[in-house]
Amino acid sequence: MANQTPRSTAKDSALRRLLPLMLPLLLLTGCARQEPVNETLPILNQLREQQMAEQPQLQLQYQQAETQLAADQEQLLHQFLGRKDPARIALVSGPGLQTDMLESARMASVRLTALTRLLGARAIELEPRYDPMLAPNTLLIRILPNGESGSVTPAAAQ
Repeated sequence: MANQTPRSTAKDSALRRLLPLMLPLLLLTGCARQEPVNETLPILNQLREQQMAEQPQLQLQYQQAETQLAADQEQLLHQFLGRKDPARIALVSGPGLQTDMLESARMASVRLTALTRLLGARAIELEPRYDPMLAPNTLLIRILPNGESGSVTPAAAQ
């Protein structure tokens, strides 16, 4: 009786072979059953709106189909930049008065190019953007935090 070894029954043998396969399968099905939580997107949107509200910005208006800012608007721009002394700004141009979207985008591009040339002498990183959702003939100057990526420098924009 000293030589007795425990005999594996067919049932024990089958369990030992299935256990390594069943454990990952159980883990995978358990994870797949969990409903995805979609609460982070509204929270991120709310934080983004708060951040945008806290960022200093200036809104200017173009006269009719002009590609240059009026003298008083340009003076406001320089005063704003002088007070805030930003390292990076976003120049966000709204559409023109044209009903043709392509022509409106072209007008915004011409305006942004003129602004880039105007502000090119300043030591500010410029990020020109077009936002068709802004009011017509609107220019929004938004000061950006230094950590955001994807900026366009004045030299690269010309």
